[in-house]
Amino acid sequence: MTIIIGIAVFILAISIVWIWHNLGNIEKPRKVIFIVVGLVLTYLITLWIYHMANSHIVYPSAEIEKTVSNTLLIVFTGLNALIWLPFTANLFDKILEEEIEKKQAKKRFVILFIIFVICIFIEKGYLTSTQEGIINIYNGVQNAEK
Repeated sequence: MTIIIGIAVFILAISIVWIWHNLGNIEKPRKVIFIVVGLVLTYLITLWIYHMANSHIVYPSAEIEKTVSNTLLIVFTGLNALIWLPFTANLFDKILEEEIEKKQAKKRFVILFIIFVICIFIEKGYLTSTQEGIINIYNGVQNAEK
């Protein structure tokens, strides 16, 4: 468990550094605000996806559900942040620096949004199968102990 959380923290750290770099010459306070707001939104979206994937899964105990939930949320928030926020930061920087036309920026946002929606469905399926796999392993261990 400690290894998984360590990896998740490492992924979050990489995403923060990458976002910071992609924000270019924007003032430091604005970079911090972008990163904090982006991570909070990423967490909320990941939480929403997790709840969609968790709707029909029955856990053996509330403690196991809480542990699995916290672990998956930490890992997937980091992965989602690593996937979306650096590219969004880069696009945001280009818009502020007027390196990209608004029409082209809109196209890129639409493409990012379409990819994002597709990824939501993939992630929902993956979260569901991961939770079911964890429960099956737990039940297998419990049956082996009997």
